[in-house]
Amino acid sequence: MRRSLILILLCGILPGWRGEAVAQGSEVVIETTRTAYRKTDVLIMPLDILSGGERAAAGADLVGAVLRSDLDLSGLCRTGTSTDEPDSFAFEYVIEGRVEGPLMDAETSGEQAPLTVSLDLLTYPGRQLLLAKRYRPLDDQQRLTAHHFANEVLAMVTGREGICLTRIVFSRGTGDRRDLYVVDYDGAGLMRVTANRTLNLCPAWSPDNGQIAFTSYHGGRQGLYSLDTSTGKVRRILALDGLNLGADWSPDGQELLVSLSRTGNPEIYRIGPGGAIVKRLTVSPAIEISPAWSPGGGELVFTSDRTGTPQLYIIDKDGSGRRRLTFEGKYNDSGAWSPLGDRLAYATRIGNVTHLVLIKPTGEDRRIVTGPEWGNCEDPSWAPDGRHLVFASDRSGVFKLYVYDVVEESFRQLTFGNDPDITPAWSH
Repeated sequence: MRRSLILILLCGILPGWRGEAVAQGSEVVIETTRTAYRKTDVLIMPLDILSGGERAAAGADLVGAVLRSDLDLSGLCRTGTSTDEPDSFAFEYVIEGRVEGPLMDAETSGEQAPLTVSLDLLTYPGRQLLLAKRYRPLDDQQRLTAHHFANEVLAMVTGREGICLTRIVFSRGTGDRRDLYVVDYDGAGLMRVTANRTLNLCPAWSPDNGQIAFTSYHGGRQGLYSLDTSTGKVRRILALDGLNLGADWSPDGQELLVSLSRTGNPEIYRIGPGGAIVKRLTVSPAIEISPAWSPGGGELVFTSDRTGTPQLYIIDKDGSGRRRLTFEGKYNDSGAWSPLGDRLAYATRIGNVTHLVLIKPTGEDRRIVTGPEWGNCEDPSWAPDGRHLVFASDRSGVFKLYVYDVVEESFRQLTFGNDPDITPAWSH
């Protein structure tokens, strides 16, 4: 989808475009696992209700369900809810908990008072206490409580940081009206974050998740904007003549990469968060777009059609050392570095279908991830664990977001509905 949007942006006709597919029928969550890997088995016991009646019981059910989902979606754990699980389970840990309340105090009472949720992680069957947390969530904070504890469990039992508190921002809508939305990594908590009755796309999180840079026609002119995620306030970074597209934050948050056509053809620039141009990195009669920093900030990948077809190139941050990364496929775009820098994901066009591809920065081990049944797959973005990718696919007749586990080679659908969802970006 970014391929089509960029071509139309360059032609200057995007505000009037209406070329979107319409969803037909219902959508289905896709789960395909091809390879089994050793996972840590965790027993999750139902939370005890000490007081609080139906409200506490509902909270206990929700927290328990989200915990199970978080650990399962990590790909690192397998959860059971009973010691009567099949013999294939070999539980190493158990999660137990209690729900009380709500506690009545001078400031809050009744439905406004938080529950008290206590969660413990113990070895199994030895019952050595490893982790104990106590939370007082309001009703709309109960999912957050479960996500937080799940991250703590993953760090304790696997030594790896979880992604349970991460979110994904994307563009949703049709034609010249597309707003930015944010959704939790598991598909819950959908929230619209722009409502300016124009086109907003290509969002990118700052390293601290405090800002989202994006391209918008706000005010009738294409420009680069930044949304403060704590207040919702939007500010303009720059709005130069021509293309202002494809912002990507540097790992230290001090600069952004962007494609600008201020001198004619789109070229790659480094700019400051306030819009000042730091350095022009490419000089070519070709179209140069879709820049993305490497995790260390020393290199960047971008798309150029300097050889006649769009291909991926890697250059140093000062613009030197250019080398071509891709040679196969008629169209390659949307290069995205994994958090460890050991591979890139990108979209390649073979025949009439755009596939999702993984490749090493050396150009080795190229692997096409999606088959023809997936339709067009575009705009990959990595989760901070380096294991999961979000991307857009029109396999249902309309572009929706899907998550791919690169280890187990499994997929799940993240977003639903009839409106197209495009240009996703995973938070840090």
